Amino acid sequence: MQSINTDPQQFSQVGYCLFPHVLTAQEAEATRCMLDEAMAAPLPALPGRDGEPQRPGYVGEPHARDLRWLELCRHPRLLDAIETILGPNLILAFSSVFVKLPEAPLKVAWHQDNTYWPSVHGTDVITLWLAIDDADAENNAMKVIPGSQRGWREMDTVEAGENHMLSKSVAVTVAQERSAVALEMKAGGLSIHDSFIVHGSDANPSARRRAGYTIRYCSTDTAWVDMNEHPVPVFLVRGEAGSRGQGYTNLLPEVEATRRLLGYPPSL
Repeated sequence: MQSINTDPQQFSQVGYCLFPHVLTAQEAEATRCMLDEAMAAPLPALPGRDGEPQRPGYVGEPHARDLRWLELCRHPRLLDAIETILGPNLILAFSSVFVKLPEAPLKVAWHQDNTYWPSVHGTDVITLWLAIDDADAENNAMKVIPGSQRGWREMDTVEAGENHMLSKSVAVTVAQERSAVALEMKAGGLSIHDSFIVHGSDANPSARRRAGYTIRYCSTDTAWVDMNEHPVPVFLVRGEAGSRGQGYTNLLPEVEATRRLLGYPPSL
């Protein structure tokens, strides 16, 4: 079995990197509490999407609905980890929480993330998977097929079928499936994977929940978002917005609008 990659320098080769300890125990517990709240009482609806049905085991775009989740998305240690992969110019495009309840049949078929993002263009686009609960072999942590992102090829998709959290899947070979590695981590750890890498996870047969916060970032050096097609605001979280970033919302710390957006008092 392949060893798990924890070296950002190997990202371009294998397509993923694990960062085992990023949030403190207190920060991880606060994130679990935020998720518990979101599951007990729905977050405010996104503009223009009142009455949208909730999918089981899914919290969509919490960063655009609750400022605490937005603050988490720009946590300095998260951005530091991303910068080792994408460089210093970063935008936040999407986020969602996937929750596999104990002994639930839902699984995630082999897929590529970019399939679901028609408004996002370019190659340096990643998903950060933050462990809200411990993810391990018992509750079926996410698996990736190392190197399957090389060439940035978008694969043909088919319908995933019943008991799947996502609607689309891609075909993999027996050899690819055997090469897959499970990204086991404690709550507060995270992994980063390329948007073209093939990945998925099996159902959770354990007595424990398995929840992960997936946050999608891009480098503005090589990627951009078409704001005419994008369903939520795009936030500049570090560095420069790039030549196509006029429609992004600037969340850099020195911007006064950021303080108001995140509920801070005006600076003196």
